[in-house]
Amino acid sequence: MAKNEKKEKKFEDYFKIVKHKLPYWDELPEIDLYMDQVVALMEKYLSFHKVDEDTKIITNSMINNYVKLGIMPAPVKKRYSREHIAYLIIICTLKQSLPISDIKDLIELRVKRSSIEETLNFFSDLYDSVFNTVIAIGKKFSLKNATDDELFSDTALFMAIGSSGSKYIASQICDLNKKNKE
Repeated sequence: MAKNEKKEKKFEDYFKIVKHKLPYWDELPEIDLYMDQVVALMEKYLSFHKVDEDTKIITNSMINNYVKLGIMPAPVKKRYSREHIAYLIIICTLKQSLPISDIKDLIELRVKRSSIEETLNFFSDLYDSVFNTVIAIGKKFSLKNATDDELFSDTALFMAIGSSGSKYIASQICDLNKKNKE
C-alpha cells in the first residue's frame, strides 16, 4: 500500500468513528415527554458535542431559560412534544457557535417561512451536508499537506480555522439581519 493510501485509510478509519447526524422530525418521539426524559433524549441525540463525560448538553435550567427567553414554546402541562424537541436540537447545536439572541432570530425567521417540522428537517439536512463537506475538504487539505505524524494535528488546525472563520461570518450575517429588521 502506497504512503498516501495509508494516510487516506487512517483518515477514513478515524472519521468513520466520528460521523454523526441529527434526527429528522419523523425520528422524534410521537408521545409527549417530561423534562427528565427530554434531557436524557437530548443527551442521546447530541452526545457528539460532549468534550468529556461530565459535560452537560442540556439541563432543566437551560430548558426553562429558553422558554422564558421565548426561544421555544412553553410546555403543556409540564410535557414536551416533538415541537419542543425540534427547537432544542436546533438551539443546542447552534449554541456551540452563536449567541442565544442570534439563535432566536434565526429560528424565528425560518419558522415564519415554514413549520418547525420543515425547519428541523431542513436543519438536519443542512447539518449533514455541511459536516460531510467540511470533512471532505479537511481530508483533501490534510492528505495533500501533512505527513503521517502531522495528519490529525493539521486536520484539527484546519477545522479550528474553518470554525473560527465560519463563526465570524455567521455573526456578521446575524448583525445584518438585525439591522434589516430595524
